[in-house]
Formats: sequence, structure tokens, C-alpha cells
Amino acid sequence: MTPKLVTFDCAQTLVRVPENWTLGQFAVDCAHHVGLNPPDGAASSYQKMYFDRIGEFLEINRSRDMGRADQFWRALGAEWIAAMDLPTSSLEQLRLAGEELGFGDKSILFSLFEDVVPCLDLLDSMGIQAGVVSNWDYSLHRVLRMFGIDERFVVVKASLEEGVEKPDPRLFEIALKDAGFSPEDTFHVGDSVEDDLAGAKAASIRVALIDRAMVDPKPPYIRSLLELPEAFAWSG
Repeated sequence: MTPKLVTFDCAQTLVRVPENWTLGQFAVDCAHHVGLNPPDGAASSYQKMYFDRIGEFLEINRSRDMGRADQFWRALGAEWIAAMDLPTSSLEQLRLAGEELGFGDKSILFSLFEDVVPCLDLLDSMGIQAGVVSNWDYSLHRVLRMFGIDERFVVVKASLEEGVEKPDPRLFEIALKDAGFSPEDTFHVGDSVEDDLAGAKAASIRVALIDRAMVDPKPPYIRSLLELPEAFAWSG
């Protein structure tokens, strides 16, 4: 049965993300980018400072207050710079490096898979709407925007904004309610057995998993988003 809505996971489904990246290592990469040399242990220190503030970060996501989000990252950066004995004047340089390396044309964090835009074009030609349901923070919207695909989706739900994450079926239910579709009208595609396969099934949504490295995929796997029309014909 051809669906009316296809929802996508983001990381490793729409967008390639380094498997083992951390905020702490990204902070160190930004420091190196502007000519600074943080001491050993700087990445783990940044990571700890972030997790010490995780309650505030979660609250910011729920509030969707981007002014507070900017203040959060500035305060965290200033604390880290002071602890690492780096020049206080480097805070703005680090912020700009984070913008460039995170969300710029030469991002070291995100790249769009080659089959994404052709897949979205194919769904358009079939009269099928698209959405995103992802375990991500508020930056999900910005990541989609940086690739110019944000307006291709009728609904975008980031787990930290909604306060519930896959495999909890409520994240799917929130997305479908806002988009105006039923589970029977929906098909989901992602890369995680636990989050996407189990989560979508718990929400009574048909699902495919993408593994672009798989040589001979069998249901529930596909190796390209362009194989979705074939997956729509699967039973169950």
C-alpha cells in the first residue's frame, strides 16, 4: 500500500554524522581551527561541563527559546576557556568556528546523503508528503535548513523539543497528530533497529531500515532511499 506520508530519521538516514563524535572533541576541533592548543583532557572536560548543565539544556529545548540557547553555549564556552587557561578573548573566535565547522559549507559534522534530494523529488512525483521524526535537539531544524531541504517536510519533530524519544511511540504519535495523518497512512524509514524499527512498529507504522553498505538487502532493509517504492509493497 502506498503511504500518504513518509517520515525519516535524520542521523545516518538523511544526514551523515561521524559515528563517535562528541561535543567535547568538537570544541577541541574548533579551538585548533582558530590556532589554539587546549591541554590534554580538554575534550572530556568540555563534555563534563556540558553534562553538568544538561538539565538546563533539556529545558531550553522544551522552551524553544533560542536566545537562552545562545546564552547557554556562551556560558559553557566561557567556563571551558577559563578552565583550560585559554585566552578569554578567544570566546568569539570559538563561537564563529563552531558556526563554520558545525553548520557551514565545510561542516565537519554533517553531510547530506546523495539519495536524499532525489528521494524527496520521487515522493513529490508520487503525491506523498514527507516528515522527519528524529532523536535530536533543537538544531535539527537548522541542519535541515543548511541543506536547503527544511521546506520539503510537512512536519519535523526533534525528541528533545518534545520531551520523548524513539523508540517511545509517542514521538511518532505527536508527529502524526500535527501533520494530520494516521499510522495506516504512514511509512517510516530509519537506520536503527531499536529506535526506528521497534519505535515505528509500536506506533503501528510500517517501516524500513536503510543500510547503504548492505550488499543484498532483504526486508526490512533497503540500501538506498530510492528503493522506498519497493518497500511500500512489503506486507506487514
